[in-house]
Amino acid sequence: MIPQEYIQEVVARNDITEVIGQYVQLRHRGRTYTGLCPFHNEKTPSFTVYPDTQSFYCFGCGAAGDVISFVRKISNLGYVEAVKQLAGRAGMPMPEEDDQESRSRSRLLEINRNAARYFYDQLNAPTPEAAMARRYWREKRGLSDAAIRRFGLGYAPEDFVGLLHYLRHRGFTEPELESSGLVKRSAKGNLYDIFRHRVMVPIIDVRGNIIAFGGRVMDDSKPKYINSPETMVYHKSRTLFALNVAKKSTSKRYILCEGYMDVISMHEAGFDTAVCACGTALTPEQVKLLTEYADEVVLSYDSDEAGQKAT
Repeated sequence: MIPQEYIQEVVARNDITEVIGQYVQLRHRGRTYTGLCPFHNEKTPSFTVYPDTQSFYCFGCGAAGDVISFVRKISNLGYVEAVKQLAGRAGMPMPEEDDQESRSRSRLLEINRNAARYFYDQLNAPTPEAAMARRYWREKRGLSDAAIRRFGLGYAPEDFVGLLHYLRHRGFTEPELESSGLVKRSAKGNLYDIFRHRVMVPIIDVRGNIIAFGGRVMDDSKPKYINSPETMVYHKSRTLFALNVAKKSTSKRYILCEGYMDVISMHEAGFDTAVCACGTALTPEQVKLLTEYADEVVLSYDSDEAGQKAT
């Protein structure tokens, strides 16, 4: 994580008028600057820069934010990449992450990559349970094999130690596995897999890292969903599922769905900007993240009580 004090210094050293002026021809009008918006086609300037608040707003398309938001949007960058670009412009070296923290973060991501491979391989295993999971994805959810591959969908077998043994054999330690949230320790002190006999959905961040998983039952048993707990690499309130895919679209009209399955079905139907919060409650952090990529957001929540409350 980049220290907040460092980010504030980066913003302070990058005057928003100068940065935007590299991309937009601005005209000085009183205490503001105006120009043609770089994010949508227009003939009359509706894009306004406010030096006093170091912010911008377009009255035509609603694009808004600070200098980091502008750089992210104009260059299609992630948050960290935009901060790095502005830091370089200001001649500020990036703060070094603690070596131990960096190694721990890297190991967690590596565990998740291996777990995703395990779940995908298990989906294609020659077992009756795996065949049931394939039918669930293909027939009940109507997904093509291409969609299954694109989202890295898989299956967690009904085995208390299958993933545990798989990851142990790849050199991961028990403390590392516990910190990943993929295994738990029983009252007797034994580790066991938390995802069992469930179809699996990897949760991938905007930079393409697998940071968590969602597991769903294939029948009506409860709980219907089990999700990874928060970890060093997964923060539920800051994550939008499928944003890593949606951001590649040329459309800036995003569809906000209620759950993973809705999003995947939307993409399969050709709506490639569908995303969802990891839960029905949309957080301010997720709203800010969404507005970095979307000019317009369409809500597509379920008609049940939970969906209506979220709407």
